[in-house]
Amino acid sequence: MTYPPRVQWVSQTACPAERSAAVRYWDPQARLIGLGGPYAPAALAPLLSAEDILATSQGEGMRLLQAGEYHGVRLLVLDETTGMKTGTHTLDGCIVTALCRKMGITQAVFSSGANTGIALTDYGGPAGLETFFFCPASTLYKVSGELFERPSAHLIAVEGSDRRVKQASQMFADACGIRLVPALQWRVLSGQCRGLFLAEETLKSDGRDCWFVQAVCAGYGPIGIYHALGRLVEAGQLDRWRVPRFLGIQQSGVSPIASAWEAGCSKLSPASSTDGQNGLIEPSLYNVCPDQTYPLLCSVLAGWGGDMLAVTADDFDRYAGEFEELLAKAGLALTRIQRDGRWQYLEKAGLLAGAGALKAICQGRLAKGATLMCSLTGGAGAAPTRPPRVDCHIAADTPLEQAIDSLAAALTTAGRSTSKGETRRADRRQDAQR
Repeated sequence: MTYPPRVQWVSQTACPAERSAAVRYWDPQARLIGLGGPYAPAALAPLLSAEDILATSQGEGMRLLQAGEYHGVRLLVLDETTGMKTGTHTLDGCIVTALCRKMGITQAVFSSGANTGIALTDYGGPAGLETFFFCPASTLYKVSGELFERPSAHLIAVEGSDRRVKQASQMFADACGIRLVPALQWRVLSGQCRGLFLAEETLKSDGRDCWFVQAVCAGYGPIGIYHALGRLVEAGQLDRWRVPRFLGIQQSGVSPIASAWEAGCSKLSPASSTDGQNGLIEPSLYNVCPDQTYPLLCSVLAGWGGDMLAVTADDFDRYAGEFEELLAKAGLALTRIQRDGRWQYLEKAGLLAGAGALKAICQGRLAKGATLMCSLTGGAGAAPTRPPRVDCHIAADTPLEQAIDSLAAALTTAGRSTSKGETRRADRRQDAQR
């Protein structure tokens, strides 16, 4: 990819990032945003236009708020909750839905710990997309029943690990001949929008000794962010010293990236993954072996001087309350729900990032005078008003083959399966008989 000198990378649209980062930063020439760079297979052309994004945008706002100081470190909060349609990071919902519309995809299968699946279901409705959301049974409490009032929105709850949830969605997509979304390069696009926002904000300050902190599951977000920031540096539009270093936070129960990074590993293997499904701080951060994204995230950490940190339950109990007080100074109030007979946070990923940030400061990883931008990707949105309707609940002791065959057969009866899906099911049955 080549760049003309000093490309005007900030959109001249009147749309502020606080209303929609997707609309503000989408460049129809794909110089920095869009399907450019190493993540862009030719099959994804033609590129999305600004009009394509406008057609699916429902509000993807973000803003940077002052939260005071903590032990001499200046704290900023990247608010990605109060301006987002679903109360959590929804750029994936907007961009993936736009891609589906552009490519003529009318049915989509996806798995998610909660937030991405909620966004894709929500955005898919107005676009006429039939959606099949495979969700861990442990995070159904985050999902609002209103999302599934339309007949074309389906929810499948799966008990077990993230691998089992992903395997179920892949088997169903294969059985019915429906597209499994989003591809890695699609998810990187929303991170690029976030990267351009951070670049724009960094240019307003001195930018020195700055860190960006986020809770990490697979790492799609920071990969996209630093892809965009790196392109800006390459194009001469952003000084390298302005790029913040990245601090990724994981919960100790599921911290394969933090553990591998600390051990100096360049790749992840199933043997090196962690698998603590019980007693997690945030159950939606459940990826036990993100082997596809780990090398890319390693490049981010090594290239920009970043680090990873695991947060224990004791760490969370110690620092989360302090971070919530800092959020209150920034004017942010977190949402609580009543669950299992007690009040608790609806979303803890942002709190986990904040607790990790405060822990890092207390450990001396950030020097006094540094600036820390902490991503709050959810937590201040509306609480679900009622439990969702589940089309199918796959129990832990139910073989996936049996469950998916039954689910696919039900769709066949309803007239929604394709001949391609019927052929794939027949092939799988023949393989089983052999």
